[in-house]
Amino acid sequence: MIIRAKTFTVWMKANHCKATLADIAHHGADQGWPGLIYYTDTCKLYARFKEEIWEMLYNDADDIGCCPLEFVASFNRTYEITDFWHFENLLVWYAAERVAAKLVDEDSNE
Repeated sequence: MIIRAKTFTVWMKANHCKATLADIAHHGADQGWPGLIYYTDTCKLYARFKEEIWEMLYNDADDIGCCPLEFVASFNRTYEITDFWHFENLLVWYAAERVAAKLVDEDSNE
């Protein structure tokens, strides 16, 4: 059962255990994790959390001195972007990997 949440980070924590978060951080969000498999699911997540996702994108792009779309162009699987579903899906996977890595890092520092 997928749990709703107010932020993407809270959604990730509520829907994935620590071991799964570590797997997402190390192996990627495209490996078939609950809520991150089907375009119908990832596009709903994008619609709910797009402001938060774009804030992540902007901050990460700014940190390396480029614009968000240049940053996105550097992602794996950009060759698959043929429509907005693929684009939104890729951005949700990026956010999932970023949030998972942050949560795993926080757990290891406790």
